[in-house]
Amino acid sequence: MCNCNVMLGKAGWVAMSTSGDEQEEAMKEAKEMMEKIEEIKGKNYFGGDNIGYLDIALGWIAYLVPVWEEVGSMQIIDPLKFPATIAWMTNFLSHPVIKDSLPPRDKMLVYYHSRRKELSSTSLGLFKV
Repeated sequence: MCNCNVMLGKAGWVAMSTSGDEQEEAMKEAKEMMEKIEEIKGKNYFGGDNIGYLDIALGWIAYLVPVWEEVGSMQIIDPLKFPATIAWMTNFLSHPVIKDSLPPRDKMLVYYHSRRKELSSTSLGLFKV
């Protein structure tokens, strides 16, 4: 597995918090990282039938990327292009240990909408963290 965690995080964040050509370029990069994750084909989790370290390390993708997609009015994880990833996300997010530990989605949407607004209203752009 590549360094998808960091690269997808950066590209997804840029795509969520920008628009136009910058957003398109970031979405392209994010989709390239998703292709690496799609290599999970045929397994419930990266390690097979049980959640393992890699699932935990990449688990934020299952929860945050769809939030970022909604906030940025974009699509990174196309269900037709990434069916194995969608299946993994569903399995991961429905696991009792995971689903009982997630923050409320509505609060995540409010937070990321406000961050997007802040980032788009400053000349510092993405450097205002």
